Amino acid sequence: MRWNFHPSHGFRFSVTDALAIIACGIATVWGLRELGSIAWLFPFVLAHFFLFCNLFRVPRKPELVWAGCFVFIATVCMITETHTLYAMVIVLPITFAVLIYSIRLPSYHGIFSMPSPAANADSTSTQSYSDEQVG
Repeated sequence: MRWNFHPSHGFRFSVTDALAIIACGIATVWGLRELGSIAWLFPFVLAHFFLFCNLFRVPRKPELVWAGCFVFIATVCMITETHTLYAMVIVLPITFAVLIYSIRLPSYHGIFSMPSPAANADSTSTQSYSDEQVG
């Protein structure tokens, strides 16, 4: 299996992704002891990163809109001394809206999408060209 290959459509995963999951797990366990429940923000944000970047492959602008909304909601929760877990629940409708918007785009290339035959031929020729350079 080639770890540096990222398919043009569907789910993708790399060694870096696996290392990020491990680091997040360690940070969450440490954070729960040192920071309290606010440490749940680590896996929540990482899960959304994987959801947007690896699973549904959301374009950058909707992802940034989600991030801005989440930062705003989390900031309001912290200022009002409301539990940060509320921020995680409040942002979920925005998550679903971003996913639905992205799936409906003609350029959608996340999970359950199929590359067009022309795109598939282009990626095959590009793949064989890169293999010739390496090998």
